[in-house]
Amino acid sequence: MAVTKTRNRKQPATTDAISSLKPGATRGDFKSPRVAPDVNSRLGQTLDEFYSSLGDVLIDITALEVNTMVVEEIKGDKFIPWETYRDIYPISADYLEQQGIHQSLRDRYLELRKTLELEYTVLLSDPHSPLYDPTVLDQARGGQEILTDPTVELQQINTRLPNPTKTSSSEEMLQAQQILKNHRFLRCLRKLSELKAALDSRNQALLKTNSHQRANVKSINDLICAQTVIQLDGDVINRYAQEIVNHPDRDLILHIHKQGVTASQQQWRGLLEFILGLVQASVRWGNAQSLPWGN
Repeated sequence: MAVTKTRNRKQPATTDAISSLKPGATRGDFKSPRVAPDVNSRLGQTLDEFYSSLGDVLIDITALEVNTMVVEEIKGDKFIPWETYRDIYPISADYLEQQGIHQSLRDRYLELRKTLELEYTVLLSDPHSPLYDPTVLDQARGGQEILTDPTVELQQINTRLPNPTKTSSSEEMLQAQQILKNHRFLRCLRKLSELKAALDSRNQALLKTNSHQRANVKSINDLICAQTVIQLDGDVINRYAQEIVNHPDRDLILHIHKQGVTASQQQWRGLLEFILGLVQASVRWGNAQSLPWGN
């Protein structure tokens, strides 16, 4: 982890500082302004960042979600935040028309763009967020605001998202890069990337078929046909797409899904135990009286 490496890099300075004490002296007697304040500040900051990163990880693993899809091909595309953000940002009714997106999928594409806008607006309105903007909540009282009106249409929203395609504005490009450093925004963007990939695949399939064959393509390919969500409080939620009920491969698909859930549960349990162990170790580490910054 980056935190561990940072701590190790600073260790020689701390060791040298302590070893330079006179015989019989204690760490409390060490008052050198050249080393101790700097080491104390940096190690304290590193510890705070470590706690924060653990909190972000714990938020990510509070629930296990397993989705099973049937796809025509498995693509090896990696999640690249800037690429995903750049591809979702321009989505609008006119944009979808220009791109020739199938009519039956346009509302779902628009929902992706609206979700991205909502996530960013929530970050701007959160006092604990580094992106906090106190004017956002004041503007929300004006109506047709995505924070307060669930029925507002995308074309009615005055976007707050920085434009990643506006190369003539270095300020907007820097703002776009800044929000891609936010862990919460990235989690949302990763999920939207997966949904958009499924929509893109479905769109290509629909465009290749004629009207008689569309029903067969829509019936199963690129659908989340089985979904299981397991929460820390013990709640288990199973969802099954209507199209799978009479599908000839229903039993095979559900069997594969069940195996996936079992394997994911084991991995999830191990990850939880590992993270909780890190939390306990970090608390002991922060409270240890023997550490230089603890005195």
